[in-house]
Amino acid sequence: MATETKNQLHQLLAVENDRKQKALQIVRETASVFQKKPDHFDGLSKSYQPYEEGGQKIEPEIKEIVTTVDEKLSYTQKSVITAIDATISKEETNASGTVKTELKVNGKGLGEFSATSLLALESWLNVLRALYKEIPTLDPVKVWNADPNADKRGVFKTETETKYRTQKIETPLVVYEATKEHPAQVQMVTKDQQVGEYCTVYRSGKVTPARKSEMLERLDNLIDATKRARARANKAEVINAKIGKVIFDYIEQG
Repeated sequence: MATETKNQLHQLLAVENDRKQKALQIVRETASVFQKKPDHFDGLSKSYQPYEEGGQKIEPEIKEIVTTVDEKLSYTQKSVITAIDATISKEETNASGTVKTELKVNGKGLGEFSATSLLALESWLNVLRALYKEIPTLDPVKVWNADPNADKRGVFKTETETKYRTQKIETPLVVYEATKEHPAQVQMVTKDQQVGEYCTVYRSGKVTPARKSEMLERLDNLIDATKRARARANKAEVINAKIGKVIFDYIEQG
């Protein structure tokens, strides 16, 4: 039976910073997409139907969704999870034998950690809150429904929106009827006439404002719980170390 290989601290230290920097870079890139490229999350399909046979044809307009909020978060989470696990593993290894306290959020226990682990975790949670704050949300003016047939995760769509196309048409208007003595007086009048309709379905990979608010609230709860757990962990009785004088004695006297 094969024996499970245990990682040693020096192996973890060799990769921890690289994982952290990679995760932070991906977080920055994701936040930039959320902030500066909201059009990446929006798409539509628009078609035109003339009322009369032989009427003007207009090519359909199709804009595909580049990505969705769910896809971007899923991609980002992979690196952040790896980085957080590496950091907390290091802190817990270094804190072996020290006081630990339970991290509990709304009655749910997430494990016991040292004060230094909780401090590191709090830092990551603040990074994530700043990211989630930038998540783009669906246009509240439109009515959105989840699209079960989409080829991406987290896509919404609207019902078909119809708008009418008009053209200015000149039609004759009889001003005076014809008589025996005079021909009819006719005047050309221009009016707007509906000649066809546009049918548009909007799609989006953004999230509802309600879901964004819920995720931010849970992050706030996590940050608050982490702070309170860290405060409890720091109440441990101080061990008075007497090493300073010994060091100087050795330096000066051997």
